[in-house]
Amino acid sequence: MAARSLLALQLLLVLQLHLAWGQYFGQQLKGVLQWKAADFAFPTPQERQEALASGRYVPENCIPLDMDVDYSNPARSRLFVTIPRFVEGIPYTLGRVSRVQGPSGPLIEPFPNAAIQARPETNNCQGIVSVFRIKIDECNRMWVLDTGKIGEKRICLPQLVVIDMKTDKIIHRYQIPADQLVCELSLLVNLLVDVQDPSPLGSCKNTKVYMADVTAPAMIVYDMPRGKSWRITNKQMHPNPDHGTFTISNESFDLMDGMVAMALSPRIPTDNVVFQSNYGTNWRPSNDRLLYFHALASVTENAVRTSVLHNDTIWEEDVEAMPRAFRPIGVRPSQAVAEAMDSNGNLFFGLVGQNAIACWDSTTPYNPANMRIVSQNSETLQFPSGVKIIRNRKGAEELWVLTCRFQKVMTGSLNTNETNFRIQAIQIPEILGYKSSCRIFSATVVLYRTFTFNNCEEAAKELMEQIKEAKADLRSKGLVLSD
Repeated sequence: MAARSLLALQLLLVLQLHLAWGQYFGQQLKGVLQWKAADFAFPTPQERQEALASGRYVPENCIPLDMDVDYSNPARSRLFVTIPRFVEGIPYTLGRVSRVQGPSGPLIEPFPNAAIQARPETNNCQGIVSVFRIKIDECNRMWVLDTGKIGEKRICLPQLVVIDMKTDKIIHRYQIPADQLVCELSLLVNLLVDVQDPSPLGSCKNTKVYMADVTAPAMIVYDMPRGKSWRITNKQMHPNPDHGTFTISNESFDLMDGMVAMALSPRIPTDNVVFQSNYGTNWRPSNDRLLYFHALASVTENAVRTSVLHNDTIWEEDVEAMPRAFRPIGVRPSQAVAEAMDSNGNLFFGLVGQNAIACWDSTTPYNPANMRIVSQNSETLQFPSGVKIIRNRKGAEELWVLTCRFQKVMTGSLNTNETNFRIQAIQIPEILGYKSSCRIFSATVVLYRTFTFNNCEEAAKELMEQIKEAKADLRSKGLVLSD
């Protein structure tokens, strides 16, 4: 039998790769402040001792959950935090972080004052009972969503309280009607503020507020100029039992919470613009936006057009109207608590299971392949319950995150000798490697390889080895290859 000759073959190996910029160019969030336990500035030392002795202040019960920053004054910036009254023992539910350092961290001063929130059971619903989240809008107004509950007990109806950041005075209140709630079950824990006529050109009067009911899953929409609100429900707002268990740093707890996170797409400057998103390609006017949302016990992200939410006539007739207007757009690797979108359409959210902050470009399909982990830390990013995009006084956008180690709260393992609560921040351009998008970079790599073979079977085997070696070489250089 004649010997088979060796054949030489030069191949072009074409490999598709994805370079995850954030994995290699992103930076850790920068610590702003931290607490072992939330500590408060009482009017006098005697009042502090009285609060401790009476149980009105129980340090381990005080869990900071959200924050926001006031940049309206050129001479100073102010940081605010919320401490919901999950249980008794929380003296104040809304505070400003002071410069005075206590034994467990910076002292929190009641805001706008102590009297309005010190003893909610006796103030005839003229104060503030319990606040999960706040939002300072572009008109320098702080919107406070008061649940009206201490633990499971309803003290007052939930309300919106609006505070002027220039005067620290309450300028507006709106109480949610009882018929828009589900008895004692409803708990309003998050809000989005949609100012449709912002300053300096607008009057800031045309404002809508979207509120999330986490335990009787629904959304309540408030129309400020008309002084009315309405309730909306949809199956996408409900929890998914398959994702009701949370595991953070090897500690697990169950929580079947519904709709909690919300974010608004950027404004479109002109009418009749075609936009591309997972929701679909449509024409829409400049004041129409996409509202992204999800339940806490879920990995599915959803979207709905705000113009759908504004049609009060439809929802007052049927709170479950237009079910197909609420569309699931994809899934992420784990549950997420809070989310926020920047002016370029990048959605930032905390991945609870990964102790990480992720980012998604909203012009791409919503799936893990298009999500970048821009910051990850097993110690400092446990349960990001507050995520904000805040524009500083120079006009630059910043990412702010509050983490609260909520798994310790739920499992009863919170240790006030350890750091439990952190506020961290970074400028958006810095965390994105000075890119405007967090889109995963894709490219094609062409590699030249030459090898010899005796037969086709040997050629195929050699080819696979060459591809394997080429991929290993690329990965060693920090590139992430698609399969």
